[in-house]
Amino acid sequence: MINYVTGFMYSPDATQVVLIKKRQPEWQKGKFNGVGGKIHQGEPPEEAMRREFLEETGVMTAVSDWRCFLILTNPDKYRIYMFSTYSEQFTQVKTVEKEEVSVHHTASLPKNKIANLAWLIPLSQDQKIILDTPLTIDCR
Repeated sequence: MINYVTGFMYSPDATQVVLIKKRQPEWQKGKFNGVGGKIHQGEPPEEAMRREFLEETGVMTAVSDWRCFLILTNPDKYRIYMFSTYSEQFTQVKTVEKEEVSVHHTASLPKNKIANLAWLIPLSQDQKIILDTPLTIDCR
């Protein structure tokens, strides 16, 4: 099983979100998604989220800044830990690697986005969802 992280950094007022324009895998090419990547062997998901965000955006965050709100899984294939955070640092993001990083208004997300962002963005912002453990959805 391959483990991934994906995170959404919001402005403190939740009106803007940091997204990345994907180059791979092929089915995501040219579409916007949250920032993330593969979890290294033995690496906790929270640390992977901190590391991936730094590598892709140049912005240093703390592990404790990120809240895991959802785990998407297809047993024996993949598991994706979904994170969110609110920070003034959203204005400091920049493209560091090959995939373009940009800030978007949450009320008007780009048309060329990964389809599940239509429900992941509102779910990640729902402050009424306070769980000791994140919600898990089986994607088989």
